[in-house]
Amino acid sequence: MALVVIIDLIAIIALLSLARSKQGLENSLPFAAFLIVLVPIDAGFFTITIHRVIIGVLVLLYLTSAGRADREARRLPAPLKALLIVNVCWYLVAAANSLDVMTSIKKAVSVILEYYAVYFIYVKTISSVKTINRIIVAIVLAIVVCCLFGVSEAYQGWTILSYFPAAAHHWEDTAPDRDMRIQSTYPHAILYGAALAMAIILAFYLLTVVSTTVKKIALWTGLALMFLNLYKTGSRGPWIDTILGCLLLLLFSKGQVRRAISYVALISVLVLVLRPGVWLTIKSIYINTFDTETSTGTSYAYRQALLDAAVRRLSGGPVSRLLWGYGPESFYSVRLEGELAHKPHVFLSCDNSWVQFLIETGAVGLAIMLIMLMNPAWAAWRQFMRLPKPSRYLSLTLLIVFAIWYLQMYSVSMYSWGQTGYTLWILIALTYSYRRIANRQSAPPEASRKSLGKAAASAVQNSIWFGNESEAQDNWHWGTVDNAGDLFTKRRG
Repeated sequence: MALVVIIDLIAIIALLSLARSKQGLENSLPFAAFLIVLVPIDAGFFTITIHRVIIGVLVLLYLTSAGRADREARRLPAPLKALLIVNVCWYLVAAANSLDVMTSIKKAVSVILEYYAVYFIYVKTISSVKTINRIIVAIVLAIVVCCLFGVSEAYQGWTILSYFPAAAHHWEDTAPDRDMRIQSTYPHAILYGAALAMAIILAFYLLTVVSTTVKKIALWTGLALMFLNLYKTGSRGPWIDTILGCLLLLLFSKGQVRRAISYVALISVLVLVLRPGVWLTIKSIYINTFDTETSTGTSYAYRQALLDAAVRRLSGGPVSRLLWGYGPESFYSVRLEGELAHKPHVFLSCDNSWVQFLIETGAVGLAIMLIMLMNPAWAAWRQFMRLPKPSRYLSLTLLIVFAIWYLQMYSVSMYSWGQTGYTLWILIALTYSYRRIANRQSAPPEASRKSLGKAAASAVQNSIWFGNESEAQDNWHWGTVDNAGDLFTKRRG
């Protein structure tokens, strides 16, 4: 408990101190993201977790620093606002018809006050691409710190979670046919693996941003730790997600990222050749995946069996349950029954976020969530297609992260469990903040057009993606990361 108090105090003091700068709340966002990604989700006293303390401080700073945030962003309606309102209303409808009304209402309020509050604060406060990149650096750095804990867990058997209050689960996690699976500060190895897959893609993007040798060495060291930890999670889904993400980067990104991924592929092949035990472990997991007599195979079959049981329960029950489900956080009360490996089974673990949406909020709730979560992915795709190089690669990175994230949601309840749900909404906020900044800076002011002339105005248009509107006319470019974490250096044309 002492560690929880210390982290709470560090979070409060640091966030308040950072917000006292000229940038105000915006200067606190990277550190808040660092803590949100790093700190265990269940750490806290009763229901007052560290994450809720962080969010409470951000809300307080937002309400008391209106003049120092992005004023234009505060005047404009928040992206996704209509869908968020619809989703909240439907959550309340589902909660009102829940098997456990009070539990469902608490869950609905929790989603509104946590996920949506984080999204709202970030999207309404970020005013520059510089802040976006600093937040990405903070997320990657948090995962690298997790990796240090993961290495100790893998090779020394020491786990950082032993210093935090133990969290109760609805099931017993056993996998006798697999080696120890590390989880660092996350509630489960597969959640940690999903976070690693996301961070690896973000780290490849950062390699295109920094230019100093020291920073590149630091990033490569972090990538090495992340790949080692990813292997040690023993989670097939995150492995596949990482491979898919790297393939998409190879297909759509530029030369520097392609070379980096080629190096990683070459090193991976060398590891498999020089360390045959690694290959045998992967081969064994692959073989066991299709053998339902093993826990690995049962786990693989579980996802499809869970989906079948959910569809059967809703389609065979009242139409009302098909529409609005059994209420938020009601999955464990529903006790889905079905067949797993040709045997009757009661599904006590909801290893599928999409199934959880379906059971708890019905077909309508699932449709709302699909539209709401696909919207930022579509926005990132449109940005990637219309922005000039190299500014388009940030949108590509976010698009790929969304793609692997939503795929991984099929095999684990990573939306409402662990740090991953908060991280997702931060990344969604980054996507819309980047779009707003791009739209605002897509052309110089009319007076500047006339004074600069056609050719000069075109040059400004091609440089605006690298700073704010006034910085565009000073010709900002990608540059090095200085000691303060700035991701741009000024270069006069």
